[in-house]
Amino acid sequence: MKKILFITHYDNLYGANRALLTLVKKLKSEGRYEPMVVIPAKGLFTDELDAIKVPYLVCSITQWMAIYREPVSFAIKRRKRLKAIEDELKIMEERFKDENIALIHSNSSVIPHGAFLAKRLGCRHVWHVREFPKEHYGMRPFLKEEQVRKAFNAADRLIAISDAVKENLQEKYPAAKVMRIYDGIDTCVNDQTDHNDHDGVTFLYTAYLFPAKHQMDVCMAASELKKEGIADFKVIFAGDGDKHYRKKIEDFIAAQGLDKNVMIKGFVEDMDSLLNEADAGIIASEYEGFGLATVEYMRTGLPVIGRRSGATPEIVKDEETGLLYDDIQGLVTCMKKFISDAALRERMGMEGKERVKEFFTSDINAEKILSMYDGLF
Repeated sequence: MKKILFITHYDNLYGANRALLTLVKKLKSEGRYEPMVVIPAKGLFTDELDAIKVPYLVCSITQWMAIYREPVSFAIKRRKRLKAIEDELKIMEERFKDENIALIHSNSSVIPHGAFLAKRLGCRHVWHVREFPKEHYGMRPFLKEEQVRKAFNAADRLIAISDAVKENLQEKYPAAKVMRIYDGIDTCVNDQTDHNDHDGVTFLYTAYLFPAKHQMDVCMAASELKKEGIADFKVIFAGDGDKHYRKKIEDFIAAQGLDKNVMIKGFVEDMDSLLNEADAGIIASEYEGFGLATVEYMRTGLPVIGRRSGATPEIVKDEETGLLYDDIQGLVTCMKKFISDAALRERMGMEGKERVKEFFTSDINAEKILSMYDGLF
């Protein structure tokens, strides 16, 4: 049985790791490949790996790019991080040199370890590209542009999680072998959720707290609703993240008197309970690479309000499974429609469920990735 080594850059179960965990579980149950994982810390993810008896190495994973603010701090950070990456690679090489790894699967484009380790171990490398690092986060790599291009072009496959990501990759690296495979989820969970057992309308936004995710836009839309005399609604933010950005949001909530309307839950382990509380989902980020949270909204029958950016229009069909918007006033209009029209929410929620079953299941995702693996050997 061929061994596949997965490398992931964080330990929580946000979108990229939820998708990876689903894939690892599928591989384990299929029995055609033997999965192993490198992860930077123990946590919920490793608890799941322990439960299904998948071996893993806990090792720091340093990103090879960072948000660019000014040249001096970036240069200092560059020296430190490139040294750290080399130290981490030595640990991984020592651990896996005798494992006969057939393929390394990197779970994000912000880490280079898979590309460099595959070369040292003489195995294949697949790079899962889940983000727009430059466009979404303002990140720059520490290596020269030509070195970065060479690393991406050398991968046996680049898996883009949406057409939007694929087009971005093909523009940057025309010689790379890119294919699009949507992430997938288990559609059996929460399939009978009832979203009508409470008063008012609850909007759920599940995302890392970060400016490019635009939680502040949602707060501003909530403020506009209250100014128009609409108060029978709630917005729930699920996710931790940038502490300064969270403080900015909290200050806005307090200043605008939104304490009863907008809540920050932080990281939530039991997402099903929140999904059950909600009546609609929101995805407000720009350059969203895919949006696993968006698919999870739809899986549970939630209609979605989404920014018309990145991959969101690929998932949310405007006026069918949700509503798309371009600016804060557009977001206000969408929220008002869902607040006033329960039948619209229900119809779009049902359409969303069917769309997930057709395009975004874990079975479809695993089948396509397994087929890709098979084609490499």
